[in-house]
Amino acid sequence: MSGTVTLLQLGGYVGLLLWGTHMVSTGIERGFGAELRVWLGRTLSRPGGRARFFALLAGLAVTAVLQSSTATGLMATSFTASGAIGLAPALAVMLCAYVGTTLITQILAFNIAEVAPVLVLIGVVVFRSSNDGRGRNLGRVGIGLGLMLLALGALVHTLEPVETAPALRAVLGSLGGEPVLAVLIAAALTWACHSSVAVVLLIGSLAASGVVAPAGSWALVLGANLGSALPPLFEAGSATARRLPLGNLLMRAAGCVFALPFLPQIAGLLAQVEPASARLVVNFHTVFNLALAVLLLPVTDWLAALLVRFLPDPPRPVDPAKPIHLEEAALDSASVALANAARETLRMADMFEGMLRGAIEVFRSGDRHRAADISRTERIMDRQRAAAR
Repeated sequence: MSGTVTLLQLGGYVGLLLWGTHMVSTGIERGFGAELRVWLGRTLSRPGGRARFFALLAGLAVTAVLQSSTATGLMATSFTASGAIGLAPALAVMLCAYVGTTLITQILAFNIAEVAPVLVLIGVVVFRSSNDGRGRNLGRVGIGLGLMLLALGALVHTLEPVETAPALRAVLGSLGGEPVLAVLIAAALTWACHSSVAVVLLIGSLAASGVVAPAGSWALVLGANLGSALPPLFEAGSATARRLPLGNLLMRAAGCVFALPFLPQIAGLLAQVEPASARLVVNFHTVFNLALAVLLLPVTDWLAALLVRFLPDPPRPVDPAKPIHLEEAALDSASVALANAARETLRMADMFEGMLRGAIEVFRSGDRHRAADISRTERIMDRQRAAAR
């Protein structure tokens, strides 16, 4: 019975960790998502040779604020699918987005659980005393950070007696000898949780308590990086929208395949800097993403060309009233769906401009055939407006 209670407690604390991460991400996105989206779009649309540098800066900054590479990926996917930015800069954004997630894991991995109640208290006061939406969302962020720290502290405390359980140690300890299995398990868990930050912090707690062997924890970190690339890929509906998440997944997979054989050597080098198990996990997470960004950044143009060839643009519909940029599958992702609707609205604006120019010609020439064409275009726009709405 005690084992069942312990498992329930562990599940509850993991759920609290995930919920805290969700509150922080949604609080920032609701309060400042519009500004972040505009800034990201302007930064990525800059021309010239410095475009790649600005793409790296944008991915790092937005992900550090949102604490979610998934949210950054969805924003970048919407810009790429609408044609607002190129695929190569978007791939550079994703490379540095994962570096941004390592910043929050580095901070939360320190023993700062004592400030968790203070953060929750400040968050509740700000949330209850604010009348505007932005202030209330800042309160949500404070509450979410406090819940994350409380959950991490409780996980470490609960895992201390579990460390001596022979069955659990045998199961989790075997992951050190099966790195591929560990990668797949962590990838599936991260895909289900939609948060690599929470999963990496959980792996750090398991490693600090001695439940997971060092080699197994590093393989689990690789799996967390791989699994975080899956949700945007599954949520993309069209071939154009799938290019960026597929490219991100291929880059993550290549990094995992390359790093797996060298895990002992990498861990030996990192252990000389910080021997603590929890710090080793987050340090390996940071080093892996930094190395991946440095090594793969020069090949983003080549990868973008390959993805465009593998996933070409869909043919334009024969029916002019059929929407081009709208996707039913994108309705599950607000940022992608709104970007598609905006793109379709711009297409309607171009048609409306043509109607106005045609109307001027009709008034001047009295051409009834031209007037009938304008009337048909109006009915087409009515159908497009209904589809976008």
